[in-house]
Amino acid sequence: MANTKKVPRRIVQYSSLQEALEDANRLANAEALTTGNWSKGQIFEHLATVMDIAVDGTDRKASFLFGLLGKYVIKPMIFKKGMTPGYQLPKWASNIVPEDQTDTGAALEHLRQATQRIRDAKIFYRHPFFGALDQKGWNTLLIRHAELHMSFIAEPAASQA
Repeated sequence: MANTKKVPRRIVQYSSLQEALEDANRLANAEALTTGNWSKGQIFEHLATVMDIAVDGTDRKASFLFGLLGKYVIKPMIFKKGMTPGYQLPKWASNIVPEDQTDTGAALEHLRQATQRIRDAKIFYRHPFFGALDQKGWNTLLIRHAELHMSFIAEPAASQA
């Protein structure tokens, strides 16, 4: 379905990654438009890729000063109030930006697998911007991240108006 900037963002709040996955399953094949710059497939793929980083790690990282800002200022705000739209990822994070023509079905399957990996994981890697996170910290961050990106997929009824 085509993107449109005229569709309002949803207010999304999840209590678990499973809830976010269920929402993605519900919206994947629905006539639901997206607002912003990404398709549903790109949103699902991005969420899955970030989950993979929690389990697999990455060699990318923020500068020392940017990392301090992330760990002590931005992370507490995100954990408390959620993420806000409009942030442009730095060039060092280009590996988590999905391809323009991302297939929705394949991305949803990746999201299913990544969600299961998070549930099963015993060890979590250091976040490249927020520093060391345990399972609870990663889950909170990933839930807030899903809330932000999934809010750009409109409810199907609103999409058809």
